Amino acid sequence: MAHFSIPSSETKTVSTNKELYEFLGNFANFKSILPEDRTENFSHDENSCSFNIKGIAPLKIVFAEKVPYTKIKYNSEGLKRFDFFLEVNFKGSENEVGECKVELSGDMNPFILKMAEAPLKALVNSMNQKLSELKL
Repeated sequence: MAHFSIPSSETKTVSTNKELYEFLGNFANFKSILPEDRTENFSHDENSCSFNIKGIAPLKIVFAEKVPYTKIKYNSEGLKRFDFFLEVNFKGSENEVGECKVELSGDMNPFILKMAEAPLKALVNSMNQKLSELKL
């Protein structure tokens, strides 16, 4: 297995850190930050969500860590090919607009990583862009 880390850039947001944190704390909202052209078959419940990244694999994520208005970290669940963390960090105070950054990290077979790296990078950047533009 090879370790990987795919960060987005830090991007200014139009919503407050508190609004974004609460939005991402509800898996029903997660679909709205996924790129429509790269994902399909989204489903969710209170504790998890799952979706397919076209050309890669079906993914299921659950909450791993929540630090109010600062960070939400998700963990993959039930994947045999790779394990990953998806982390969203917020910079600034809770009631003001700030910056957000999305990072995907984990371990994956090196051969699969070569094929998956570009779609995963596009996913991370798209999610970050959608979060930064989200008006709540």
